[in-house]
Amino acid sequence: MGPVLIVDDEPEYLDELVEALSFRGIPAVSAGQGARAVALLADDPSIRVILTDLRMPDMDGISLIHAVRAAYPARRLDFLVMTGHAAEADIERAMAEGVLRCFPKPLAFDALYEALADLNARDAQS
Repeated sequence: MGPVLIVDDEPEYLDELVEALSFRGIPAVSAGQGARAVALLADDPSIRVILTDLRMPDMDGISLIHAVRAAYPARRLDFLVMTGHAAEADIERAMAEGVLRCFPKPLAFDALYEALADLNARDAQS
């Protein structure tokens, strides 16, 4: 599995997530804004999984998913979202956009590791 792209507007939380994944041997890169995340995808074509916050000031998670799909229509990407404030309607909207999992914040790392392991196993079978 290539690196996981983590997108969140809270720098300390980004650092915590990148560090937690690295302890499990999972490479990760981070972006504090949606536009930066889209640019990082151009820089690293091995990124296949994006974990994004749903609520961010510059570009929310759903808008980010739309921007990524518009910029890279042929690229196979999986989306996971996290949120500390979203209403049930926001989560339903994310799932309707094809998001594979939605995690509450603060994130339960074991649940994230499990989701990433499932994606890795699925990719290995493809």
